Formats: sequence, structure tokens, C-alpha cells
Amino acid sequence: MPTPPPPPSRLRAAAWVLYDLANTVYAATVTFLFTPYAKEALGGDLRGVGLVQFASMALAGVLVPVFGALLDQTARTRGYLTLATLLCIAATAAFGADVAPGWLLAAFFVANVAYNLGLLFYNALLPAVAAPGGEGRLSGLGTGVGYFGTIVVLAVLMPLPVGDAARFPLAALLFLVTAAPCLLLVRDPRRPRGNGSAAAVRAAFRQLGATLRDLPRQRALLWFLVGNFCLVDVLNTAVLYFADFTASVFHASAAQGPLRLLGVEFAGDGALRDFVIVLGLLLNGLALVFGLVQGPLSDRAPLAVMRSSGVALLVALGGGALFGGVSELGYALTLVAAGAYGLAGIWTAGRTVVVRLAPPERVGEYFGLYGITVKLSVVGGAVYGLVEYHAGAKPAMLAQGAQLLIGLLCLAMVRVPADRPAATPP
Repeated sequence: MPTPPPPPSRLRAAAWVLYDLANTVYAATVTFLFTPYAKEALGGDLRGVGLVQFASMALAGVLVPVFGALLDQTARTRGYLTLATLLCIAATAAFGADVAPGWLLAAFFVANVAYNLGLLFYNALLPAVAAPGGEGRLSGLGTGVGYFGTIVVLAVLMPLPVGDAARFPLAALLFLVTAAPCLLLVRDPRRPRGNGSAAAVRAAFRQLGATLRDLPRQRALLWFLVGNFCLVDVLNTAVLYFADFTASVFHASAAQGPLRLLGVEFAGDGALRDFVIVLGLLLNGLALVFGLVQGPLSDRAPLAVMRSSGVALLVALGGGALFGGVSELGYALTLVAAGAYGLAGIWTAGRTVVVRLAPPERVGEYFGLYGITVKLSVVGGAVYGLVEYHAGAKPAMLAQGAQLLIGLLCLAMVRVPADRPAATPP
């Protein structure tokens, strides 16, 4: 007889939510601290960073489905999460080491692989801490609190009067402090199904192979994975190029006079930089609020939240092209505000849909497949770079709309079983 799941614990749920903040600290560190530091350290050439980013994401994309199936066999989710987290923290602290540039790229490769594997292990613990039917609320809370990590990096770490290299150990320490409660308090209560490590690995590969062969018959899962890939790909592209796109479209306006937003004037040599930072803070602040609001909605209708988030991203892309360099307020209300809604909703509801579709004994495997759609989302970035080179930033942003429409069409084909309760550990 299966053992009953442990009763929901607010302490364990809070610890799980806090780990989302830790994840975002790393992501914001890479975006706002590591990339400029690496550009200077590598003599202004970021091709090495791009290649390492692609290689690390490709490796993570190969590993996540295997580890996802392995989690279901061993139930050692917390152990894997702890190992991945500590490895990412150590590599992040080493970013600022005064050694050859090759070391910097190697540390980034290790950190990025460990970070992306950690996301799999973290997501797989959601059914262990959420009450049945309450995954959306907790996922939304994690998403909302997580964006506070970017605010901390922008408002606290960046202004500190220390050298650039010294910020990386501080970011790693913040990562450790915010991740520790989850590592100490949250565990996977499922019983292991394997009879040893070697047997568990073999069983995991067999299980994964069977699932992939059966995927064409799992229509809801297949349509969701394709739709999620399209939405997340556009989302990752928009986040990656947000600062560059904003600076590009408002460069001429900033050169002609001050930029104004909600009564604040941006003038002088650093006007454009300050404008981008404020918009970044506004984007993440709104995503925090939207994540908290969308959580309860995701419990009732996760697919509706995902679809509305895709539509919001369409509004954001169109508004960015229409108002970029023309109206600071229009830009903030469309690309920033609508983009924040889409950003929060896709992450919040996506995890909930996976839990609702997954049989309880295969949650890790389903999150592994979900992870593939996240790790290998590189099409949008390539399209943006190609179109931007030939036609400019605005057409490049609008070009993402075709993929969004494909993703929304795929999500329209998904049906989440209404009578299936949220997955709970056996």
C-alpha cells in the first residue's frame, strides 16, 4: 500500500518558494554582472560566451530528461538539488578569479549546466510541498518572489562600492543563503523504485525510452511541450535582448533630449543607461506582482493563464515596435507591463500544467521533458540576431510574433483532465 503524503507545511512551502529567489539571483548575476565583466575580460568579444551558453544549454537539454526519469527511480531529488546548487554557487564565486580567460568560460559552463539541472530538481519538488490542487498558487508565489532576486541584484549588488570581480562572491553568498532553507527542509517523500544506482539508471533509460515512443499518443503532453517551447523561446529571446533593444530604439531620442517616464526625467551622459535600469526594475517588479496574482488563477485554469500570457507577449512585441523611441509611457505600458504579465504567467502556469498532466509516479520524467523545451529554446535568439542584422531591432522583435502564434495554436489543442487531481507523492 502506498504511504500517504505528508501534510502540507507552510515552512517547507516557504523554503521552496525562497529557492526561486535564489535561482533568479544567479540569472540576474549572469545578465547584469557577468556579461559586461566577461566582455571586458575577453577584449570586447562575446563570441566565447555565446558558444559556452549554447553548449551548456545543449548539454543540459540532453541531461534533464535522463535525470528526470532517474528522480522517479531513486527519489533522491533533494540530494541532486543540493549537489547542483553547491556546484553552481562555487562556479559563480569563481567568476571573478584573476586567471586566464579560459577559466572564466569554464566556470560559466559549469555554473550554467548545474543551474539548469537544479531547475529540474527544484521543479520536481513542487508536488512535495503544495497541497493537492494548490500547485498554481505556490508556483505563482515562487515566480513572484523570484523576481525580487533581480531587483536585489540591480538595486543592491550593482551599486556596491566594490570592484566588479568582488561582486561575484557576494552574489554566490546570496544564492547560498536563499537556497539553504529548501536544501535543508524540503525532501521528496516518494519511495525509491530502483534496487541500486546502476539498476536505477538502467530503469530510468528504459522508462524515458518508453515515454518518448509513446509521446505521439500522449496528445495533450505533446501539444503542450511544443507550445511551451514556442512561448518560452520567445520569452527567453525578449529577456536576453531587452536591454539591448531598449537602448537601440531610444538611442536617438536620448541624444536629442531628456527621456521622461511617469514624471522622472533621464538626462545627461548616463540617461539611457539609467532609463534601461529603471525599466528593468519596473519589468521585474510588475512580474513579481503578476506572479502572485496568477498563482491562484493557475489552480483553476492553468491553460487559460498560459494562453493569456502568450497574447500579452504579442501585445508586448507590437507595443515595443510601435512605441520604441516614440513614447516612453506607451513603451512602458506595452512591452514592459504586458511583457511582465507574459513572463510571470508562462512560468507560473507551465509548472502547474506539468503537474496536472503527470501521473504521480512520473513527475520527474515529465518535468525532464518540460525541461527540454526550456533548455533548447534557441530558435528565437537566432532569428532575432539574423533579422536585426539585416533589417533592424524593431523588425527583429516583431519577427518573434510568428512563433508566438504557433505556440498559442498548440496550446489551443491541449486539454488538462478536469477529473485528475494534482499529482501527489505515492
